[in-house]
Amino acid sequence: MVEFDRRQLSGLEWHQESAFGRRYNLKAGDSVLAEVAFVKTLGTLAEARTTGNAWSFKRKGVFSSSVGARPLGEEREVATYQPNWTSSKGLMRLDSGEEFQLRSANFWDSEWLLSDMDGVAMLRFHNRGFLKHGAQIDIEEKGRSHPQLELLLTLTWYILVLHQMDATVVVAGS
Repeated sequence: MVEFDRRQLSGLEWHQESAFGRRYNLKAGDSVLAEVAFVKTLGTLAEARTTGNAWSFKRKGVFSSSVGARPLGEEREVATYQPNWTSSKGLMRLDSGEEFQLRSANFWDSEWLLSDMDGVAMLRFHNRGFLKHGAQIDIEEKGRSHPQLELLLTLTWYILVLHQMDATVVVAGS
């Protein structure tokens, strides 16, 4: 894994390692910048790592679910995410009090946008892949300078993977 270089954040992509695995790498070319890996085959507990940070992510609740992010090995939450009832958008809140909106940018949920509460775009995710889930990421100017960029990239990806898993279950059940 290599360190984030904020001057070179173009061409980033999330890649699923294998079609049946639940480990994802954020890559710039051949270099891995971050990973999100689910701890068990079933369940929502995942760990995210970069060269300088590590967090655990977990979805809580069933009908009124939320996601919490904690530094690995700690109990305090540094971020939470509360989706709306359709899961097509939701509110992300950092422990600093800063809030963001994550929403689907199109009908097919193939593009997602993380923006500040004024609507200024920070991160855009363009989902791709059928057997192996991945996404191309565009980091907007405001996102590049955000001090919690690594957390925003990994937590947003975790949320999108959960959304994709939930959609797969709905389709398989119909």
